[in-house]
Amino acid sequence: MADQNHDRNQQQVFAMADPDPTTSGAIESGPSSSPSTSTSIYSSTALAQESYPYSYIASSSSSSSSSSTATSSGVLSPSHGNVTREMEEEWARQRAISRKVKHDAMRNAWIWIGATFLLLVLMHLYRQIKHSRRRRRAIRAYDDSQAYKPVSTAHDDLADDVDEDDEPDTNGNEGPGEGEGEDEQLVAGLGRSRAGQSRQSPQIISGKERGRVRRLITGIGATYRNTVYLRSFPWWLYGPETVMDALFTIVYTVVYGYLCVAKTEVWFPTKHNTTANQLGVMSFSQLPIILLLVSKNNPISNLTGITYQKLNYLHRASSRVCLFTSWLHALLWTPKVWSAGDTRPYLLFGIAALTGFTMLWVTSFRIIRRMAYEFFLVSHILFSLLYLIGAFFHWWRMWYWVAPAMAIWALDRFIRFAKVMYQNNFHKPNRWKTLGESKIELLDHDVMRVSIRRDNFYWKAGQHGFISSPSISSSPHESHPFSIANVPTESSNEAVFLIRVHSGFTKRMRTALSSDQSNSIPLYLEGPYGYAHNLDSYSTVLLVSGGTGVTFVLGHFLQILASVRAGMSAVKKLHLVWHIRHAEDIEWIAPLLNQGLLDPPDSMNIVIDVFVTKSHASDEPWPPEMDLNLTETLHHEIPRLLHLRNEDNYNNNRGSWDEGCRTCSPNTPMTESRDENLFLPKRATILGRYGLMADAAEKIRWRRGRADLKKIVEEDAGACVGCMNVSVCGPTQLLHATKKAVREASNYESSMRGLTSIDFFEETLGA
Repeated sequence: MADQNHDRNQQQVFAMADPDPTTSGAIESGPSSSPSTSTSIYSSTALAQESYPYSYIASSSSSSSSSSTATSSGVLSPSHGNVTREMEEEWARQRAISRKVKHDAMRNAWIWIGATFLLLVLMHLYRQIKHSRRRRRAIRAYDDSQAYKPVSTAHDDLADDVDEDDEPDTNGNEGPGEGEGEDEQLVAGLGRSRAGQSRQSPQIISGKERGRVRRLITGIGATYRNTVYLRSFPWWLYGPETVMDALFTIVYTVVYGYLCVAKTEVWFPTKHNTTANQLGVMSFSQLPIILLLVSKNNPISNLTGITYQKLNYLHRASSRVCLFTSWLHALLWTPKVWSAGDTRPYLLFGIAALTGFTMLWVTSFRIIRRMAYEFFLVSHILFSLLYLIGAFFHWWRMWYWVAPAMAIWALDRFIRFAKVMYQNNFHKPNRWKTLGESKIELLDHDVMRVSIRRDNFYWKAGQHGFISSPSISSSPHESHPFSIANVPTESSNEAVFLIRVHSGFTKRMRTALSSDQSNSIPLYLEGPYGYAHNLDSYSTVLLVSGGTGVTFVLGHFLQILASVRAGMSAVKKLHLVWHIRHAEDIEWIAPLLNQGLLDPPDSMNIVIDVFVTKSHASDEPWPPEMDLNLTETLHHEIPRLLHLRNEDNYNNNRGSWDEGCRTCSPNTPMTESRDENLFLPKRATILGRYGLMADAAEKIRWRRGRADLKKIVEEDAGACVGCMNVSVCGPTQLLHATKKAVREASNYESSMRGLTSIDFFEETLGA
């Protein structure tokens, strides 16, 4: 009886001595004249079951079962006999090695993660410094150009500026007889064009020499950009969208996989140091970064300049790898658990956690997000809680990974709740009433314009906010992200959204409208979110959009105009390209265009190309032959149109030209000059139609069909002195077409010919 108690006590001691969950495995011991006759039995000690889940003791069939020794596996364990101090020390040594291997793997994983983000932060800091310096130099050059300079010193001043700012040199052309054209281009870029200057100073020649190196750098950069960022994978390929996405996934998977198997001895849990256990530990270690990447209030976007769209991809990619290793961990342990018939609670919690993790993956497919966004939101919250709670109770000794992940999730939810309370004045009971501070306008059968005024809400161009409405929401927490189409002004802090009506929340919002305009539906605003890219350092900015995607680019459009008026922008040409189905869709943004283009700055060339894709000829704002800029058209076409109108009125004794106009009075006056007023016919009238004012209407060029984006990019880049930016938001087809246009227009060959460098930003629509 004493011997049995001694055996049981020895098993308890060794079970308690190893708190590391990853050291659970088969323990073989006992010398035998016939090792093949050894069998494994499950340790039934209660304390061992709590502290050491799998302690298999191999007992010899021979009479020498009271002794303990090392087996071929190299793992020592107590048998039904005495244990020597040497055996205890060997056991502790192997356990320490196993623990160190796993801790090293987790530490190295976070060293890789930390080093990667530090590199991204440094790169972002460099870009910010470069853009700020470039913007200041361009502004200073323009300010200097406004002062009077003697003709005799013009070349000297130009040479000094060129030597100080090498941006114009990137566009210099080589070859005899081209020096004069290059001089004029450089002078124009600095705002100092002068005619009749043909000689070059030594400083300009040195600038040309530096320009060759600059063009080489620009060409290499264009090649890298075209290959890594502008090459997209086929739609049927699950996962990465660009080569950079694929590279991240490959590098992350390789490093993560190496750390999962590095220094482990066997795959299956038959020893202390096993791949099965290390897979589980590494899955635990990735929880904080997975939750941090998807949090709305994380600092990563501001520190690295990575947009929410890309952070969301990194979240999905890391989650898939972690899910894969979690399943490997479970599958490698399944044979031993199955043979033991173990149904202890910690295993059940592990199954619950893996089920929740798997369902998170299943319910996050894009088709589900687009067709049932509310279901996606609710299921994501519930399955996230199931996963985190299950993982914690599956192995509570990994609490130092689970607790930070749960804290990140809870903190993000708390901050979002606090924002809703503060920005919507819930902290001031006397201002709880929100009616009248939000307005919904039905612009088309599937487009709404939502305006929300909040004194505590501040945002920048390119950011988005979440809109919720408890009266029409299907759940209390339901809120949806929408891009903000405008920027704050000194007189107004009203955020404007253009919302396409789909199923779910937006459809219920449209159904709740009692008329084309309503102020009776309370709306709550939260945000802003997303990284706000500043485009003021570029010389030319091309904004491409389609449909309601104009909300993203219009914010940048208005922000640049405001910065130019304040003397804080280097932009010399601002080009907006917008694809719409019908000409009257211009009414969506007409109030914002009128406000932004009221008294436009003279120092900047503003062009708005509107491409109407599904309108009949009769729906065009003017006849086909007038598909020109308004300022180029009025003086040539007005006499002919007046003659046609008078002849038509005389023959029919009625103003047929005035029929069919929904927004204009019978005769719309427009002042051609300060001395006389002209009355234009309805179908040729731009001013007053679609809600456009004179300053906005004269900037718009109407086109049929779809834009030749390659030609537009080439023209804008060819006339650009300095750097250029192309930003796009719209359907997937438009994004791919814009990427292709930039690739074809800006490459190594064109860069070596002097084409300027082009930066590319994109924003996608939908979830």
